[in-house]
Amino acid sequence: MPYLFDEATRSERERLAAIEAGLDPFSVECLQNIGVGEGWCCLEVGAGGGSIVEWLCRQVGPRGRVVATDLQTKFLQAVDAPNLEVRRHDITTDELESGAYDIVFARKVLEHLVDPGSALRRMYGAVRPGGWLLVEDTDLASFRRVSAPHPERFERAYVKFLEVMRSAGFQPALGIRLGDELRSIGADGVQVHGRTVEWTAAGDQPTGKVYRMTFQRLRERVTKAGLLTDAEVDQFFADIQSREFHAMTGIHIAAWGRKPV
Repeated sequence: MPYLFDEATRSERERLAAIEAGLDPFSVECLQNIGVGEGWCCLEVGAGGGSIVEWLCRQVGPRGRVVATDLQTKFLQAVDAPNLEVRRHDITTDELESGAYDIVFARKVLEHLVDPGSALRRMYGAVRPGGWLLVEDTDLASFRRVSAPHPERFERAYVKFLEVMRSAGFQPALGIRLGDELRSIGADGVQVHGRTVEWTAAGDQPTGKVYRMTFQRLRERVTKAGLLTDAEVDQFFADIQSREFHAMTGIHIAAWGRKPV
Protein backbone atom coordinates (compact mmCIF):
# COMPACT_ATOMS: atom_id res chain seq x y z
CA MET A 1 0.00 0.00 0.00
CA PRO A 2 1.67 3.32 -1.05
CA TYR A 3 2.34 5.97 1.58
CA LEU A 4 -0.14 8.86 1.33
CA PHE A 5 2.51 11.59 1.40
CA ASP A 6 5.54 10.14 -0.39
CA GLU A 7 6.23 12.92 -2.90
CA ALA A 8 9.49 14.78 -2.32
CA THR A 9 7.93 18.09 -3.30
CA ARG A 10 8.09 21.62 -1.98
CA SER A 11 4.54 21.37 -0.62
CA GLU A 12 5.42 18.17 1.24
CA ARG A 13 8.51 19.84 2.74
CA GLU A 14 6.27 22.68 3.93
CA ARG A 15 3.88 20.16 5.48
CA LEU A 16 6.78 18.41 7.21
CA ALA A 17 8.07 21.77 8.47
CA ALA A 18 4.68 22.46 10.04
CA ILE A 19 4.76 19.03 11.73
CA GLU A 20 8.27 19.79 13.01
CA ALA A 21 7.22 23.18 14.38
CA GLY A 22 4.29 21.64 16.21
CA LEU A 23 5.83 18.39 17.48
CA ASP A 24 9.61 18.82 17.81
CA PRO A 25 9.50 20.37 21.31
CA PHE A 26 7.44 17.40 22.55
CA SER A 27 9.69 14.85 20.82
CA VAL A 28 12.86 16.48 22.17
CA GLU A 29 11.38 16.47 25.69
CA CYS A 30 10.73 12.73 25.39
CA LEU A 31 14.25 12.06 24.07
CA GLN A 32 15.71 14.10 26.94
CA ASN A 33 13.61 12.16 29.46
CA ILE A 34 15.11 8.96 28.10
CA GLY A 35 18.59 10.49 28.45
CA VAL A 36 19.97 10.52 24.91
CA GLY A 37 23.51 11.82 25.21
CA GLU A 38 27.14 11.85 24.16
CA GLY A 39 28.30 8.79 22.27
CA TRP A 40 24.88 7.20 21.69
CA CYS A 41 24.14 5.27 18.51
CA CYS A 42 20.70 6.35 17.27
CA LEU A 43 18.30 5.33 14.51
CA GLU A 44 15.36 7.40 13.31
CA VAL A 45 12.95 5.51 11.06
CA GLY A 46 10.92 7.67 8.67
CA ALA A 47 13.02 10.71 9.47
CA GLY A 48 11.12 13.03 7.10
CA GLY A 49 12.57 16.52 6.96
CA GLY A 50 15.41 15.73 9.35
CA SER A 51 14.85 18.18 12.22
CA ILE A 52 15.08 15.51 14.94
CA VAL A 53 18.02 13.94 13.10
CA GLU A 54 19.86 17.26 13.35
CA TRP A 55 19.09 17.45 17.07
CA LEU A 56 20.29 13.89 17.63
CA CYS A 57 23.53 14.55 15.73
CA ARG A 58 24.29 17.51 18.01
CA GLN A 59 23.25 15.60 21.12
CA VAL A 60 25.40 12.50 20.59
CA GLY A 61 28.45 14.49 19.45
CA PRO A 62 31.45 13.30 17.43
CA ARG A 63 31.70 10.02 19.34
CA GLY A 64 28.08 9.19 18.57
CA ARG A 65 26.35 8.06 15.40
CA VAL A 66 22.94 8.71 13.86
CA VAL A 67 21.29 6.68 11.11
CA ALA A 68 18.29 8.26 9.37
CA THR A 69 16.03 6.23 7.10
CA ASP A 70 13.05 7.05 4.89
CA LEU A 71 11.33 6.01 1.68
CA GLN A 72 12.45 9.35 0.22
CA THR A 73 15.82 10.72 1.37
CA LYS A 74 15.94 13.99 -0.58
CA PHE A 75 15.34 16.16 2.48
CA LEU A 76 17.66 14.12 4.70
CA GLN A 77 20.53 14.42 2.21
CA ALA A 78 20.50 18.17 2.91
CA VAL A 79 21.44 17.64 6.58
CA ASP A 80 25.15 18.42 7.00
CA ALA A 81 26.52 16.38 9.89
CA PRO A 82 29.67 14.22 9.92
CA ASN A 83 28.12 11.67 12.30
CA LEU A 84 25.03 11.06 10.12
CA GLU A 85 24.31 8.16 7.76
CA VAL A 86 21.25 8.45 5.50
CA ARG A 87 19.59 5.33 4.09
CA ARG A 88 16.69 4.72 1.72
CA HIS A 89 14.74 2.09 3.61
CA ASP A 90 11.25 0.62 3.85
CA ILE A 91 10.50 -0.46 7.41
CA THR A 92 7.74 -2.80 6.16
CA THR A 93 10.12 -4.96 4.10
CA ASP A 94 13.78 -4.09 4.74
CA GLU A 95 15.77 -5.53 7.61
CA LEU A 96 17.76 -3.59 10.22
CA GLU A 97 20.90 -4.53 12.14
CA SER A 98 20.07 -6.64 15.17
CA GLY A 99 20.76 -5.12 18.60
CA ALA A 100 22.77 -2.22 17.16
CA TYR A 101 21.23 0.97 18.56
CA ASP A 102 20.96 2.69 21.92
CA ILE A 103 17.68 4.19 20.76
CA VAL A 104 15.34 3.67 17.84
CA PHE A 105 12.84 6.47 17.22
CA ALA A 106 9.90 6.78 14.83
CA ARG A 107 7.34 9.61 14.69
CA LYS A 108 4.10 9.37 12.70
CA VAL A 109 5.31 6.26 10.88
CA LEU A 110 3.42 3.31 12.36
CA GLU A 111 0.05 5.02 11.93
CA HIS A 112 0.48 4.86 8.14
CA LEU A 113 1.11 1.11 8.01
CA VAL A 114 -1.37 -1.69 7.41
CA ASP A 115 0.60 -3.89 9.83
CA PRO A 116 2.21 -1.54 12.39
CA GLY A 117 2.96 -4.42 14.77
CA SER A 118 5.36 -6.05 12.31
CA ALA A 119 7.29 -2.79 11.82
CA LEU A 120 7.39 -2.21 15.58
CA ARG A 121 8.93 -5.64 16.13
CA ARG A 122 11.52 -4.94 13.44
CA MET A 123 12.46 -1.67 15.17
CA TYR A 124 12.61 -3.38 18.57
CA GLY A 125 14.94 -6.01 17.14
CA ALA A 126 17.38 -3.24 16.22
CA VAL A 127 17.57 -1.99 19.83
CA ARG A 128 20.51 -3.24 21.86
CA PRO A 129 19.83 -4.86 25.26
CA GLY A 130 19.36 -1.98 27.70
CA GLY A 131 18.48 0.41 24.86
CA TRP A 132 15.25 2.25 24.12
CA LEU A 133 12.44 2.29 21.59
CA LEU A 134 10.42 5.53 21.29
CA VAL A 135 7.41 5.79 18.97
CA GLU A 136 4.93 8.62 18.43
CA ASP A 137 1.57 8.44 16.69
CA THR A 138 -1.81 10.17 16.85
CA ASP A 139 -5.17 9.07 18.18
CA LEU A 140 -7.57 10.79 15.78
CA ALA A 141 -10.54 8.88 17.18
CA SER A 142 -10.72 11.52 19.94
CA PHE A 143 -10.99 14.39 17.42
CA ARG A 144 -14.68 15.14 17.05
CA ARG A 145 -15.98 18.02 19.14
CA VAL A 146 -15.56 21.34 17.36
CA SER A 147 -16.91 24.87 17.40
CA ALA A 148 -17.64 25.76 13.79
CA PRO A 149 -20.17 27.71 11.74
CA HIS A 150 -21.84 24.38 10.85
CA PRO A 151 -20.50 21.55 13.08
CA GLU A 152 -22.56 18.85 11.35
CA ARG A 153 -21.15 19.89 7.96
CA PHE A 154 -17.60 19.75 9.30
CA GLU A 155 -18.25 16.32 10.85
CA ARG A 156 -19.59 14.89 7.60
CA ALA A 157 -16.66 16.13 5.52
CA TYR A 158 -14.03 15.17 8.09
CA VAL A 159 -15.34 11.60 8.22
CA LYS A 160 -14.97 11.36 4.43
CA PHE A 161 -11.35 12.53 4.53
CA LEU A 162 -10.68 10.01 7.28
CA GLU A 163 -12.31 7.30 5.16
CA VAL A 164 -9.81 7.96 2.36
CA MET A 165 -6.93 7.79 4.83
CA ARG A 166 -8.21 4.50 6.26
CA SER A 167 -8.50 3.04 2.76
CA ALA A 168 -4.77 3.69 2.29
CA GLY A 169 -3.91 1.84 5.51
CA PHE A 170 -3.94 4.75 7.97
CA GLN A 171 -4.58 3.73 11.61
CA PRO A 172 -6.50 6.63 13.22
CA ALA A 173 -6.65 5.09 16.70
CA LEU A 174 -3.14 3.62 16.90
CA GLY A 175 -1.71 6.23 19.25
CA ILE A 176 -3.80 5.16 22.21
CA ARG A 177 -2.56 1.57 21.84
CA LEU A 178 1.17 2.31 21.71
CA GLY A 179 1.85 1.50 25.36
CA ASP A 180 0.20 -1.90 25.08
CA GLU A 181 2.03 -2.56 21.80
CA LEU A 182 5.40 -1.93 23.46
CA ARG A 183 4.56 -4.13 26.43
CA SER A 184 3.42 -6.91 24.10
CA ILE A 185 6.86 -7.14 22.45
CA GLY A 186 8.65 -7.25 25.80
CA ALA A 187 9.66 -3.65 26.56
CA ASP A 188 10.19 -2.74 30.22
CA GLY A 189 9.37 0.48 32.06
CA VAL A 190 6.93 1.66 29.40
CA GLN A 191 5.84 5.28 29.68
CA VAL A 192 3.09 6.93 27.66
CA HIS A 193 2.68 10.70 27.33
CA GLY A 194 0.09 12.61 25.30
CA ARG A 195 -0.24 16.09 23.83
CA THR A 196 -3.19 17.95 22.36
CA VAL A 197 -3.64 21.60 21.40
CA GLU A 198 -6.49 23.76 20.20
CA TRP A 199 -6.67 24.11 16.44
CA THR A 200 -7.89 27.51 15.35
CA ALA A 201 -7.79 29.51 12.14
CA ALA A 202 -5.88 32.32 13.82
CA GLY A 203 -2.35 33.14 12.64
CA ASP A 204 0.12 30.62 11.24
CA GLN A 205 -0.47 27.98 13.90
CA PRO A 206 1.58 24.84 13.03
CA THR A 207 -1.12 22.34 13.98
CA GLY A 208 -3.83 24.03 11.92
CA LYS A 209 -1.44 24.31 9.00
CA VAL A 210 -0.66 20.57 9.14
CA TYR A 211 -4.35 19.67 9.09
CA ARG A 212 -5.12 22.08 6.24
CA MET A 213 -2.19 20.90 4.11
CA THR A 214 -3.01 17.26 4.77
CA PHE A 215 -6.60 17.80 3.66
CA GLN A 216 -5.36 19.64 0.57
CA ARG A 217 -3.17 16.68 -0.35
CA LEU A 218 -6.16 14.35 0.01
CA ARG A 219 -8.67 16.54 -1.81
CA GLU A 220 -8.39 14.85 -5.19
CA ARG A 221 -8.72 11.37 -3.68
CA VAL A 222 -11.89 12.40 -1.84
CA THR A 223 -13.57 13.96 -4.87
CA LYS A 224 -12.48 11.25 -7.31
CA ALA A 225 -13.94 8.63 -4.98
CA GLY A 226 -17.24 10.52 -5.06
CA LEU A 227 -17.23 10.99 -1.28
CA LEU A 228 -17.57 14.78 -1.51
CA THR A 229 -18.16 17.24 -4.32
CA ASP A 230 -15.73 20.03 -5.10
CA ALA A 231 -18.26 22.49 -3.70
CA GLU A 232 -18.50 20.53 -0.44
CA VAL A 233 -14.72 20.43 -0.11
CA ASP A 234 -14.52 24.19 -0.77
CA GLN A 235 -17.08 24.76 1.99
CA PHE A 236 -15.13 22.50 4.33
CA PHE A 237 -11.98 24.58 3.80
CA ALA A 238 -13.95 27.78 4.31
CA ASP A 239 -15.28 26.40 7.60
CA ILE A 240 -11.87 25.40 9.02
CA GLN A 241 -10.46 28.82 8.12
CA SER A 242 -13.33 30.69 9.73
CA ARG A 243 -12.66 32.83 12.81
CA GLU A 244 -15.44 30.87 14.48
CA PHE A 245 -13.62 27.55 14.10
CA HIS A 246 -12.03 25.97 17.21
CA ALA A 247 -11.24 22.30 17.83
CA MET A 248 -9.10 20.22 20.14
CA THR A 249 -6.88 18.09 17.95
CA GLY A 250 -6.46 14.36 18.22
CA ILE A 251 -4.06 13.28 20.96
CA HIS A 252 -0.47 12.94 19.78
CA ILE A 253 0.98 10.14 21.89
CA ALA A 254 4.58 9.20 22.65
CA ALA A 255 5.38 5.82 24.18
CA TRP A 256 8.76 4.46 25.08
CA GLY A 257 10.23 1.42 26.76
CA ARG A 258 13.54 -0.29 27.39
CA LYS A 259 14.77 -3.62 26.07
CA PRO A 260 15.71 -5.88 28.99
CA VAL A 261 19.41 -6.64 29.41
